[in-house]
Amino acid sequence: MFDKLKRKFVIINMSLLTLVFAAIFSVIYIVTAVAADRQTEMALTQLMFSPSLSYAGDPRTATSIVAELNEKGAVVKTSSFVNISNDVVGEAIKQALQAEASSDNIKIKDTYYAFLKQSSAQGTKIVFVDRTAQRQTLMDLLLNFLLVGGGSLIILLLVSIYFANRSIDPIKEMFEKQKQFIADASHELRTPLTVIKTNLALITANSTETVKSQAKWLDYISSQSDRMSELAEDMLALSVLDNMKIKPIFNRFNLSKTLSSTILSFEAIFFENNITIHTQIQADVFINGDEEGIKKVINILIDNAVKNTPENGEITASLAVEKNKIKITVKNSGRGIPAEHLEKIFERFYRADTSRARESGGYGLGLAIAKSIVEKHQGNIYARSNPGADTTFIVELKA
Repeated sequence: MFDKLKRKFVIINMSLLTLVFAAIFSVIYIVTAVAADRQTEMALTQLMFSPSLSYAGDPRTATSIVAELNEKGAVVKTSSFVNISNDVVGEAIKQALQAEASSDNIKIKDTYYAFLKQSSAQGTKIVFVDRTAQRQTLMDLLLNFLLVGGGSLIILLLVSIYFANRSIDPIKEMFEKQKQFIADASHELRTPLTVIKTNLALITANSTETVKSQAKWLDYISSQSDRMSELAEDMLALSVLDNMKIKPIFNRFNLSKTLSSTILSFEAIFFENNITIHTQIQADVFINGDEEGIKKVINILIDNAVKNTPENGEITASLAVEKNKIKITVKNSGRGIPAEHLEKIFERFYRADTSRARESGGYGLGLAIAKSIVEKHQGNIYARSNPGADTTFIVELKA
C-alpha cells in the first residue's frame, strides 16, 4: 500500500514539474522566435524601402540580397553586401516568384532566407535576408532546453523519490507501530482475561463453597483486573499523547519541589525494599511545562528504578542546570541493561527482561509514556548502563 502511495506521489510530482518546465521553456522559446521574426521583418522592410544599401553596418542585413525585375519578369539589377553566386541568387528569385505569399521563408542548399516581394507598374522588387544564424540559434536553444530540462527532471525525480521516502516512511512506520501496538495490546490482554475466565470457572464449579474458602481465586481475579485497568490507563495516556491536536497546558513551576515531593511519596516503598535513596537536587529550578506530565515522568523513572534495584541497593536522583539545559537523572544499582536493549527500552511493550517485568506487573509502556511526555516538552530522554553495576536514566529539558 505504501509503495503504491510513494509511486503515486512521485508520478504526480513529476507530472506537475514536467508541465511547469514545458510551460516555462515553451514561453521562452516562443518569445525568442517571435523576437527573431520581428527582427527579420524589420530588416526586410528596411531593405525594401531604402533607396540604397547604405545600412550595411547592420549585421542582420550583411548577407542580404536585393533583386529588381522589370514588368516582364527579367532581372534588371541585383545587389548584396557579400559575394553570392548567380546560381543562388537565381534560385532565390525563382522560389520567391513561385510563392503565392508576398513574404515567406525559403531554403537554398544549406542556407535559409526570408523574402519580401512587392510589385508595381515598373516591375517587381524582391529582398532577401539570411536567417540561417537565427534558425541555428533557435535550434541550439531548443537543444539546450531539452538537455537542461531532461537533466533537471532526472535530478528532480531523484529528489522526489528521496522526499517521498522521507514523507511516507514516517507514516508507514507509524502505521506499522499502530498495528504492532494493537497486536501487543491484544496479546497482553489475553493473559489476564484467561486467568479471570479460569478462576471464574473454578468458582462456578464450586458454587456451594463460601466466598472465604474461594478467596484465593477471587484474589487472582482482582489482581488481574487491576493489571487490565493499569494497561487500559496506560494505553489511554499514550493515545492522548499521540493526539497532536491535544496540547498540554504549560505553566511555570518549581521543578525542584516537584522532584522532591515525588521522591518523598516513594519513601515507604524504599523502606519496604531496603533501598537507600540519595538526592542531589539543585534548589529553585523553575521550568515552563506541564507539571502533571513532568511529575508522571519522574514517577515512571523512580518506579522503574525501584523495580530493578535489588534489596539493599541504592537509587540516586539528581537535578541540575547545565549549559542552558535542565537535567534530571535517576540512577539505580542492579543488573543493568545490555547495550543492545538501550535504544529499544522506550518502545511500546518492549521489555528487556520479560520474566522480571511480568513478576513486577509491568507492561513495558511506562518508558514509552515518559518519552512521549518529554518529547512534548521538546526535550530528550535516554539511558546509560553498566551491565552488572547500574543504570542511569537522563531527562534533558530546555531551561
